Amino acid sequence: MYTLYWGPNSAAFAPQILLEEIGAKHELKLIDIASNQHKSPEYLKLNPNANIPTLVVDGKQVILESAAICLYLAERHPEAKLAPAIGDPARGLYYQWLAHLTNTLQPTYLAYYYPDRFTDDAKGTGAVQSRAKARLGEIWGRIDKALGEKGPYLLGDRFSGGDAFLFMLANWQEPMPDLYSRFKHVKRCADTVRARPAVQRILPANGIAA
Repeated sequence: MYTLYWGPNSAAFAPQILLEEIGAKHELKLIDIASNQHKSPEYLKLNPNANIPTLVVDGKQVILESAAICLYLAERHPEAKLAPAIGDPARGLYYQWLAHLTNTLQPTYLAYYYPDRFTDDAKGTGAVQSRAKARLGEIWGRIDKALGEKGPYLLGDRFSGGDAFLFMLANWQEPMPDLYSRFKHVKRCADTVRARPAVQRILPANGIAA
């Protein structure tokens, strides 16, 4: 039994997709960031980083960080085929893409949404956001090129947890409302993920159009 502490269209979205793809029994517990519920003493006992998502496994093991949760779920449920098997040549590429998305692309979004974390100059937040927007275009451009060479998924014709992570980030469109018009291969990947039955089931709760 899994318990996922989450918020709509947040970093919890990719783990939520994987839980649906696996078909594992789970419950969702909403953490209201707007009311600072993520900083409550009760939640901090689970996640001292005060962020979401948090996954609790069988009421005991606690796993933090969206990418780590995705890796864990794919490993624990190989029957769902959310990651290439050990020994599969595609496994290294799978690791590469998931690491790139969480270590390079996601932090750039954070620089846009939370620019005060990246400068001590109160007047410098605008410059941080501006650079983050430019950087997002550069990163998505490289991803688009790779998807154009293979695609529709990051591993070619094989869906993986990396594509769920990509879809999650592609829906954070405030800094890049022209994402899909600029990068047609990213749009193709996102549309292909969106059409999956498991994803369709959870779009409304995340405030995303089917």
